[in-house]
Amino acid sequence: MKERIVNRRTSWYVINVKARRQQNESHYVDAFEAIATSDPLVEVGRVSNRYMSIKSLSKSEILTNAGCPTWMQLTVVAYTIIDENAFYNRRSKEDITMEWDSDIVANKKETDLIVIPAVHKVVMKHNSDITLNYVVEYLEGALNSIESEGFDVTTVKDQETIDKIRSAKKLISMKANISYSNPGHGNTFNGLFDQKMQASNLISAEITLQGSTDHPLSRETDGMVDAILNISEQNGTVEAIVQNGESHLSQEKIITSEHPFIMRLSQIIGSVCTTLYNELKTRYSNH
Repeated sequence: MKERIVNRRTSWYVINVKARRQQNESHYVDAFEAIATSDPLVEVGRVSNRYMSIKSLSKSEILTNAGCPTWMQLTVVAYTIIDENAFYNRRSKEDITMEWDSDIVANKKETDLIVIPAVHKVVMKHNSDITLNYVVEYLEGALNSIESEGFDVTTVKDQETIDKIRSAKKLISMKANISYSNPGHGNTFNGLFDQKMQASNLISAEITLQGSTDHPLSRETDGMVDAILNISEQNGTVEAIVQNGESHLSQEKIITSEHPFIMRLSQIIGSVCTTLYNELKTRYSNH
């Protein structure tokens, strides 16, 4: 039977979820099922009393070769928990205590997260009602609540932004906060560097490389800078000072965390979830 194809443009953020141990497909499925069951309440953002939790979980009936669902869909909600002792009458200028049902919350927002366990990725719509930063905070808090220090959650960064660091006339300095990948980068220096980080049992590595305008950092292929930039795309962040011309006035600060990757699709083939599964498998099955 021919699959239905709809020409519809959609845009998605991509989030990398990395287990620090047991980096296999079933572990990711078990982890998301566990947070759906326990439904931890996770405080997010800088606004007091803003929390997120799970509304529902559904799974594909189609299984991968590992016997896992091809996709899982989490519906998550963000809301404000009301403090019954924090009411105020602005007209009478009096503090008021209300009798409030603690299960009733305010300012609810809702969005769907599509989990692709085979490539340990979560995607959410670019125009979601809940911000990307809130979702990253929620996933990290929820997953680590069921397995302490078990997961890293980071946005996938825009490759063009990373390439701007690579291709600038001069790389003056670079600060990185990175962790090892899942499953790695092969037998190159990138791969060996990645493996050494994992073998050291670190949670994250903070690395500062300092050059100058007269002696900028080397960006040889498969060298130190290249390895850090490659790993940071999915497993960290980089702040770099680059110089695009001869003058120091052409220097620019690039912060990769400000440039998350936006995956743009032009068609839906079959269902949205199946389309996302196929797209992410194509993009990330070797990462």
